[in-house]
Amino acid sequence: MDEKKSLGIVVAALAAVLVLSALGQQKTLVAPEPSYREDAPSNRRQPGLDTDVSLYINHWRNSTAREGHGGLLERDILTRGDPFQPARKGAVLRYLKAYRRAELPPHATTREYQDAGEQVFLYIMAGRGSIRAVKRTVEVEEGMAIFIPAGLPYRLDNPTARPLELFLAAEEAPAGFVPQKELSVGRFRDSKPLVGAHWAHIARPFVYDREPRFANPMGFVIVSIDACDVAQPHTHPAAAEEIWLQLKGTSLLWLGNRLLRQEPGEAFLVPPTNAAPHSSINPSADEQQWLFFGCRK
Repeated sequence: MDEKKSLGIVVAALAAVLVLSALGQQKTLVAPEPSYREDAPSNRRQPGLDTDVSLYINHWRNSTAREGHGGLLERDILTRGDPFQPARKGAVLRYLKAYRRAELPPHATTREYQDAGEQVFLYIMAGRGSIRAVKRTVEVEEGMAIFIPAGLPYRLDNPTARPLELFLAAEEAPAGFVPQKELSVGRFRDSKPLVGAHWAHIARPFVYDREPRFANPMGFVIVSIDACDVAQPHTHPAAAEEIWLQLKGTSLLWLGNRLLRQEPGEAFLVPPTNAAPHSSINPSADEQQWLFFGCRK
């Protein structure tokens, strides 16, 4: 064997030893990832270690009604809290100030309301009405979204004989933030469906007359899943705040290691721990629909 070949063999052997050593060190230093293999250590539920996913999902019916935003009847779905260690059910919000279901009774009008430190996103879940801000009045109906910038005075009106049902989310406007001066009004039915994300999600963004200027890097989208289909199970990291509000249908929700039912009016936040997968499953013969909220810092 010549000298060059001999040196090449030695170098290759040394490289193999270094690689194996590095893999061994990595194995001892890096915590094992969750596994879904049949023979994995994680094939048994571990109550002291697994995420308590019941803290991350809540229905507005679990909250008491109170008046807010000039006369709306509001009920919390999710509230401010630590999403890594929730102190109580639904207390998981970092970037949103409020996440609620709201209602304006038949033939009712709110008082004019404004808040220089808060921006509001409204989604019309059912009914018809109007919103007036300064000199602009907009007729609203199911499927429409309204973004109200910080400091803008507004009032809502319901001239019909049925309640105006709303979803309401609010974010704080930090010091130095310059809000818009007018409403933004959007419709998801005006957008082209985006098909194929996470296997089964059909996303329809809102098409606004003027794009909202949120203080945080966030947005809202309507997402649907066709009959008898399932979305890809996946996790989210610490930077994410992602919330799913069921609008139509009763789905099956795989969250962590639990299978839950999610009803209209119920929302869950994906635990930002990269340890609790989520997947929405539509077992019915009809399309199901969610309001998706996402924020990435």
